[in-house]
Amino acid sequence: MDLGLNDALAKAFVSLGFEDPTEIQKLAIPAILAGRDAYVSSATGTGKTFAYLAPILDSLLSSAEDSPASVQAIVVAPTHDLAVQIEREAGRLAEAAGFKLRAMCALGSVPLKRQLSRLADKPQLIVGSAGRIRDLALGRYIDLSACRWAVLDEADRLFENEAIDVTTELLSALPDACGRLLVSASLPNRTVDRSAAWFRNPLRLIVDPSEALRTSIEHWCFHSVSRSKLDFLRRFEAAVKPERCLLFASSNASIFNIQKRLDYLGFPAVVLKSDKEGEERKNALADFTSGAARWMITTDLGARGLDLPDVSHVISFDLPEEPTVYMHRAGRTGRAGKRGVSVTLADLVELKRASKIAVRYGFSFVCKILDSGIVHDIEPENFFAIAEEEEAARKDVKLEGTKRPESSRRRRPVGTSVGERPRRPPAEGGYRSAMEPNRQPARQPSQPPRRDRPRQSPKPGRPQPLAGQQGRSPVAAPAGSPNGTPNNPPNGTPNGIPNGTPNGNQPAKRKHRRRKGGPKDAQKPSAE
Repeated sequence: MDLGLNDALAKAFVSLGFEDPTEIQKLAIPAILAGRDAYVSSATGTGKTFAYLAPILDSLLSSAEDSPASVQAIVVAPTHDLAVQIEREAGRLAEAAGFKLRAMCALGSVPLKRQLSRLADKPQLIVGSAGRIRDLALGRYIDLSACRWAVLDEADRLFENEAIDVTTELLSALPDACGRLLVSASLPNRTVDRSAAWFRNPLRLIVDPSEALRTSIEHWCFHSVSRSKLDFLRRFEAAVKPERCLLFASSNASIFNIQKRLDYLGFPAVVLKSDKEGEERKNALADFTSGAARWMITTDLGARGLDLPDVSHVISFDLPEEPTVYMHRAGRTGRAGKRGVSVTLADLVELKRASKIAVRYGFSFVCKILDSGIVHDIEPENFFAIAEEEEAARKDVKLEGTKRPESSRRRRPVGTSVGERPRRPPAEGGYRSAMEPNRQPARQPSQPPRRDRPRQSPKPGRPQPLAGQQGRSPVAAPAGSPNGTPNNPPNGTPNGIPNGTPNGNQPAKRKHRRRKGGPKDAQKPSAE
């Protein structure tokens, strides 16, 4: 099929084993050759990388003689391993076409001094991370004024919250005439909305990414609680013996536990993690690709764009919450027309999540059980019944283990009923312990109750309130009172009531002052 490519590139496709272009290549190559901005999306393993590399190399090949010694195209990838893979594929295609391509990889993990020496070769194509390419452009180490193509591979990752600022700064540094391509196996609306400002009337070149999930991948589901998943791997290896198995875990901590267990069991396994050095990751990929290691343990770092040939089984040690993540994981197998198996280990909560993923992408999980070293199919009704019984039994065992044995329980003192707190013996002096809740200290036997105590004699010079006036402010008593207060106090007012107050009612302020001062106020000279 004629897609408008240079004859040398068309023959290169055939020499690399691609006799017929894939569906996404049929859509993307003519549109990119025409210089259109585009959103390119299809399932993993359908040839998206060559779908944009072929027209870019075609334009570089046709203008090789008169092109300036500056960067003609950039490809941005979210992971270093994917960037290295893209540069390798570009060199392989250019070599098959007989075209000497000047390309380099710009990664943040590589010392800048080493990359500056590579820039002396005047690369036409730069593949790397958004942060390093942006730093090279803003530092004027590279000139993007003549850049004709900018590709954002796995773009949904590049427009996530933690990466969007760097990505948009790089896009702002590109010339207006530069063509922009957004490529990803999953293209959520959030990514389209965030990238819309930098795309000019883009074409939507989309092939249903879930088709490969339904046609070339078989989805197995095993029930396993979290603590039993490591032991399941041992039994799975003994029963299935996968030719090449890629195991996904949610975090580096989980990977550490899995690696420790597999090393103990003698599994031929390697680890691919983001905190490893570039050389360590490169060696891990080489060992897994060559077959020296049949197992590779990784996070979702290995689910993005990596072309790992002949992966027979993919295992999700824990099911991701985002359905698109499962699609990327499963897409590591069943590539280029081959068959593969995606295995999920799930507890009851993850089983419900798995059902939603299957409904969204239109495939079915095959319920499996591993018994006596053989993998069996099982009806969904029986599968879920067994899963519920196993988890219920596990909860019962856990609750039983939390109960204290009968011998260690505190014995109830004789004479107390169930639920009654035994009373502590009184301490010396007749008082109970102050730590016992909701109990008041007992009174000393020698001290009578408060209501039966004799009143203490009043302090000299302080008159006491009359009977029936408790709580009121103490005022001088009338003549003939028991305390012998004179009828006419020194201020000349009868009954000790200040002048100027009708009916003997004292203002509140005056009353408050008398409460503080007592009869001292009565000795003040009269206003008259």
